[in-house]
Amino acid sequence: MSCPQCFTGHINPGSPTGRWETVYNLRTYIAEPASGKQALGIIVIIPDAFGVDFVNNQILADHYASAAQFLVYLPDFMNGHAAPVRTMVNMAHMWDEKESLLSRSYYVVATMADFLPFLYRNRFSVSWPRVKNFLRALREDKKTPLPVGIAGFCWGGLHAVKLSHNTPEVQTESGRPLVDAIFTAHPSNLNVPQDIGNVSHNLSIAIGDDDGVMKIGQVREAEAILAAKKPDVDSEVVVYPGAKHGFSIRASRAKPDSQETRQAEEAERQAIAWFQKQFKAVGSIRS
Repeated sequence: MSCPQCFTGHINPGSPTGRWETVYNLRTYIAEPASGKQALGIIVIIPDAFGVDFVNNQILADHYASAAQFLVYLPDFMNGHAAPVRTMVNMAHMWDEKESLLSRSYYVVATMADFLPFLYRNRFSVSWPRVKNFLRALREDKKTPLPVGIAGFCWGGLHAVKLSHNTPEVQTESGRPLVDAIFTAHPSNLNVPQDIGNVSHNLSIAIGDDDGVMKIGQVREAEAILAAKKPDVDSEVVVYPGAKHGFSIRASRAKPDSQETRQAEEAERQAIAWFQKQFKAVGSIRS
């Protein structure tokens, strides 16, 4: 990582413009299209480890709402137990080769002290039912008959990919999939042969070729598995040269012409274009 402050999230230009409500029993940040514009679809963001109160996640929700006329929900699937934002700073020091061995050792301990409780409190067996229950309530809510998309980042990436499987647990009682379109950026904790191998619904992935969590070999494996599923399953894997884990959310946007800013914005456009394409297809099928 280039510098500790670049991943704190406090230098992302702008301030959140959405509102907070309780939606299907979860505290949720809501971003809506500009006044007077009708929503064309619903996006549910399953965030990275830093959760709903991390300002970059809220600003991304605002961007989806304003740029593409989506109604965006950012629910607290972590139930108030997100990783502290200071962990990003500690991680940056931990991986900085300019730090002394003693200093790096300290930051390893500091990072683990914050991250291990997060991992325990938000293990998949605990968070997955919250995700499914929220989406099932949304899908069955007659007041919101819009197509539904998922955007999963880092920690949320595994949930997003699981939602692309063809199993009863990710369907309504009538057998309808809980979501219509799925996008994930730099997902964590994937078992590629199993999780990507079971993909049955259209999936878009954004990933850096310098991702320390999902290595480039795993990315190529995922590409090959998804390519073999075409044309039955529409998919894309967009690899961003030099991008690291978390680039689409935690990149600094202090310098608009920097590579990390451009790539974060490109990933944002990738997601929006994917949702627009998939929602249009859903509309065609329903009509």
